[in-house]
Amino acid sequence: MRNLLTLFALSVLLLAGACKKGFEGERNPLSPPETFMAIDTIFRTGENRLTTTVTANWWATSKGGFIKGYEVSVDNGSSWKYTTAQDSTFLLDIPPGKDTADVIILVRAIDNLGQSDPTPASSLFPVKNSAPTVSFVFSQIIAGIPSSNPTNVFPVLRYSITGIDPDGETLQNYELFINDTNGTPFILPGSTTSFMLVSENPKSDSSTCSVFVGNASKALDEKISYLRQGTFNTIYIRAVDKALSKSKFSAAPRIWVKKQSSDVLFINAYNTSKNFVQNFYLQRLAALGVNKVDTMQATEVINSNYTQLQPDVLTQTRTFALFKKIIWVGDDASFTLSLGQRSTASFFDAGGKMYLAVSINSSFDPLSNFLDWTPIRNLVNPPSGSVFRVDNNAIVNPVNPNWPKIKSSQIIPSARPFELPEATPTVGFDSLYAGGIIESKAGQSPAPWTGKSTVIAKRWSKSNNQTNFVISSIPLERFNANNNMDSVFKEIFINQLGF
Repeated sequence: MRNLLTLFALSVLLLAGACKKGFEGERNPLSPPETFMAIDTIFRTGENRLTTTVTANWWATSKGGFIKGYEVSVDNGSSWKYTTAQDSTFLLDIPPGKDTADVIILVRAIDNLGQSDPTPASSLFPVKNSAPTVSFVFSQIIAGIPSSNPTNVFPVLRYSITGIDPDGETLQNYELFINDTNGTPFILPGSTTSFMLVSENPKSDSSTCSVFVGNASKALDEKISYLRQGTFNTIYIRAVDKALSKSKFSAAPRIWVKKQSSDVLFINAYNTSKNFVQNFYLQRLAALGVNKVDTMQATEVINSNYTQLQPDVLTQTRTFALFKKIIWVGDDASFTLSLGQRSTASFFDAGGKMYLAVSINSSFDPLSNFLDWTPIRNLVNPPSGSVFRVDNNAIVNPVNPNWPKIKSSQIIPSARPFELPEATPTVGFDSLYAGGIIESKAGQSPAPWTGKSTVIAKRWSKSNNQTNFVISSIPLERFNANNNMDSVFKEIFINQLGF
């Protein structure tokens, strides 16, 4: 009996030992996932290679677990990007200076235990670089307003461009040339969408130019050469991508670049009688010894395009800043005053002096801010139902009795007197000519206007007692009935403005 009990006890111990070994043994780990790609290798050569934008597909299996996500590499495993997707579109890099590359995309699955496939799936994509493109962008006609693509300018040139890399990457840079594409290119940043060339020596036959990117106030350090002045120029550009592939050259329409001949600019903003007005002023100035005057036809339009007006305010501002004195005449107050307001700050900041004569008709908005930059605070409005005009042979008197009286040679139907701004500690304003205004009202006889009637005034600096702005709301070319306009010009342009 004791032997039977002993055998039973040994059997229990053996069984207990067997059970303990079973529970304490190591658990067999799950196998890592296995990754697959739809294509292993794509065989293409030459022009049949793929573009750098490709699409890849993949999937994976897991024994006993499940796939949580994937890691993808396009740089031979140097870096991995996690995704839960099973397909994606890639922009593959081609080494600089190379037109083609065989790029391998690696994918490894990751299971719910964090195990990744130790043997990633791969696909080889034979790709080729696509050459970039670049083109110039030009102003367009909008709501009947002419475009501004100048064909005849002083040596300040503005261009807008658009460059495209079909491979989807940012362009490396642009190569810019003036007239000769065989020279050393001037390098523009790949992010450039517009640039401006400003001559360093606008009075010479040729010049280097400062280059401004976009609306930058500071030019790039390098200068570009070979701008010819007093003749036609052609601007060329081409794009360079990150693989150093270059686009074809894009050429802007050739443009006549004026050679600046003086420090005086005559801006003709008349829409009618342009030649008569310009000759009147230039002849009077020549009689006073001002023989060299540059001219700009601000309102010249050919084929619905302004030929000499710059395409934007900044370019026009830098153009006006080339000069020390400006004579500006026009018959459209809104056009002239709005353009002057936006584009003459640099000119005046540099000590420039201006004479401005513009007809202001009844359609001009008296509440506009176009007068803020002038010696006019506001316009004098006629009483309700009345209009202002100047009759033939009307006398306009000088405030200074030593100046000559002027007399009209015809009826001026849009005469507008004005009020002066209040003087400041640094700036003064004075009336130079007043009177000659007639108030006309239907059913009543015309009568001389007895209210404020200044028609020519000046702004002057109290620091040096010098006049820097003379403005007239009457056209002087129509006020020479006394044949004394040479004397008037001497007072305004020589004695006041220092021409």
